[in-house]
Amino acid sequence: MNLRLWQHECITKAIYQYKNHHSHYLCLATPGAGKTLMAAILAKQLFDTGLIDLVICIAPSIIVSDDFREELETQMGRKLDGKLGSIGRTFTYQAMISECDIWDLFNSHKVFVIFDEIHHCAGSDLKNANAWGGKIISEIQGKAAYTLALVRRQLG
Repeated sequence: MNLRLWQHECITKAIYQYKNHHSHYLCLATPGAGKTLMAAILAKQLFDTGLIDLVICIAPSIIVSDDFREELETQMGRKLDGKLGSIGRTFTYQAMISECDIWDLFNSHKVFVIFDEIHHCAGSDLKNANAWGGKIISEIQGKAAYTLALVRRQLG
């Protein structure tokens, strides 16, 4: 697969950052630039090198969540349906509020979390966070092995 130059550079920089004890990476790109593909290939490289055990992707809508699941499954060659034998799961920010069965995985596995359109979440602590941001702070922050935050940059 031929990646665009920015995708290749982004993956290289993210892996460098992760290997140098920085667990968070932010990717800002325009709509249609290929953030989903980039994130899926990054997840595969992290999985193949043993840096992660599981992938969790959280997106703003069911359509986007399903698109991520399909691309992750294609690139990784494994299921991401959350069922026994899968290597992760995708779901929406809304569903994250009621998902209670995945949070223990952060204590027993190296989890890579992809936040698509992270700007939907707000808050720097539980006092000023919206519901989705609060869940990230309480259940994921400091527990995920690595995170990738994707932001859509509008042109103009």
